[in-house]
Amino acid sequence: MRHWNKKYEKSLEKEFNRLEAASREVIPPSAPPGEFENIMAEMERRGIEPKIRKELKKRK
Repeated sequence: MRHWNKKYEKSLEKEFNRLEAASREVIPPSAPPGEFENIMAEMERRGIEPKIRKELKKRK
C-alpha cells in the first residue's frame, strides 16, 4: 500500500508542478468598473453584513 501512495503522491506532484507552470503565464482579467460597489450595495440591500465588519465589532 505504501508503494501505491508514493506513486500517487509523485503523480500529484507532477500535476501540481505542471499546473503551476501553466498558471504563471495567465493574467486574470480585471473586474468591470464599479463591480465592487455594486456587490456592496446588493449586500446592503439584502441586509448582509460582511464578516470582517462583524469581527471588528467583536474586538472593540
